[in-house]
Amino acid sequence: MRRGAAALRIVLLIAVLLTIGCGTDDPSLSLLQDSDIFQQNVGARSTKVDILWVVDNSGSMKTSQENLAANFSSFIKDFQKLNYDFQIGVITTDAYRELYTSNSNFSKLKDGLGDNHSGEFVITPQTENIEDVFLTNIIQGVNGSGDERAFQSIETALLNPFNSMFLRPEAFLAVVIVSDEDDFSRDSAAWKEDYKDPLLFSIQHYKDFLNQVKPPIGSSPRFSISAMGVWDEACRKSLSFARIGKRYGELVEATGGTKSSLCGNFADELEFLANDILELASQFYLSRIPIVDSIRILVNGVEMPKSGWTYLPESNSITFSKDFIPAEGEKIDVKYDPKDFNPK
Repeated sequence: MRRGAAALRIVLLIAVLLTIGCGTDDPSLSLLQDSDIFQQNVGARSTKVDILWVVDNSGSMKTSQENLAANFSSFIKDFQKLNYDFQIGVITTDAYRELYTSNSNFSKLKDGLGDNHSGEFVITPQTENIEDVFLTNIIQGVNGSGDERAFQSIETALLNPFNSMFLRPEAFLAVVIVSDEDDFSRDSAAWKEDYKDPLLFSIQHYKDFLNQVKPPIGSSPRFSISAMGVWDEACRKSLSFARIGKRYGELVEATGGTKSSLCGNFADELEFLANDILELASQFYLSRIPIVDSIRILVNGVEMPKSGWTYLPESNSITFSKDFIPAEGEKIDVKYDPKDFNPK
């Protein structure tokens, strides 16, 4: 009992000393600054990202598919430069047809079309001739259904056992839809394009599904939906048989993704998409809740400008802008004053 009492007196004495303000009339409490140190090559962040391309293979998409394949280097270059552990898969907006034909081939990841196959259903950093393989995989022809259901196709493909190797629990999931139409996924095989259709699956339905397959960390989601589509009347008129992607835009906004235009410069649009995915996937999780204004980040001992990073309170993490993402092997020291004594 005497030892316990003595220990208590020591704790109380320390607490009193901590509450004595220096040069002020009022007592104050100041916690010692905390620091989280990360090393890029030891898994301090999640460098794993699974990228699922959902390509419209209907009659009007030949040029868009070719432009996507020709400019893939603009998309993949920064993933390679920053040594991301990526996986890339391709499906079509016909994948949902498995539900109404019992043919699971519709929703399998694609490695090409017809007599032209790469043999690689999942592209990784180790894939040889990666741009050629992507070109083979992404060209899915124009003989698909005009009833393009990208949302229902995403759900169907992610539930197909053949594709189970694609979705990694620890990876960020980035879905990219490429389509010149809109989504009318509905609870029926019949084709109907009506935004008021009672059988139309809601945006929330697909957000809930993705939250199930990629559970959030705290309240921070581990997925995003982006789309290369048609967003205005000028673009719609310049493309034959196109429709403004109203529902695509709604799901993109609901999941924090990015809208890119099929009418823009494909190299620029793909680089913009890649930057967004890189930023969403680059998160460093802190061990304690910080006082935000006190956060300082040093990379290899050099302080990073505040414009290069963002604190996300919902997941108690730091994310970096694309131009400031630390390279592999660099030491990241996140210094901050904790809000309280307790770990997060």
